[in-house]
Amino acid sequence: MAILLWTLGIIVALIAIARVRSLVAPRAFPPWMTPLLETPGRDRGRILERAGVARGERVLEIGPGGGFITEKALERVGETGRLVCLDIQIEMLRKVRERLGDGAELVCASGSQLPFRDGAFQRAFLVSVLGEIPDKRRACAELFRVLGPAGELAIEEGIPDPDYIRTPVLRRLVEQAGFQTRERVGSWARYTQRFARP
Repeated sequence: MAILLWTLGIIVALIAIARVRSLVAPRAFPPWMTPLLETPGRDRGRILERAGVARGERVLEIGPGGGFITEKALERVGETGRLVCLDIQIEMLRKVRERLGDGAELVCASGSQLPFRDGAFQRAFLVSVLGEIPDKRRACAELFRVLGPAGELAIEEGIPDPDYIRTPVLRRLVEQAGFQTRERVGSWARYTQRFARP
């Protein structure tokens, strides 16, 4: 019993340390940990359905990890659509390229300095990524800029991610950039919040 309590205590302490680190100095998810992103419990179809990704759209995915969700997103947009994956870490983009070949366009840049023209996309989505971007306000402003009128933004957040953003905090942050809040799907522990660009 004592070993179980010690183990539980260590796990709680590690989670607390990760959370504090995330709040003080956010940073990108380490490439060597990408297998954690590909668990059977992550339903890619559900994630993309909640994000609204549809055939023929111009879509931006920020923080694709190793391409686990990207693979299904590419299928959803189809040959008539365009999927661009942006990550600040070239190692992550290499993992996406190994997985998908030349299917998706890959761009190495910061989520708070998007190298795209105004209105370039119809939809953007981030899955457990916004909390890792140090300048979240600028990232939201940039997303507003690169989405065209009536463009949509979907952000998924979930526990136990140490970079988890609570719904009220997320809404305030994204609304300050000019977005209008739309529907939220899921529970407090794992949700997708959608926004629209007027």
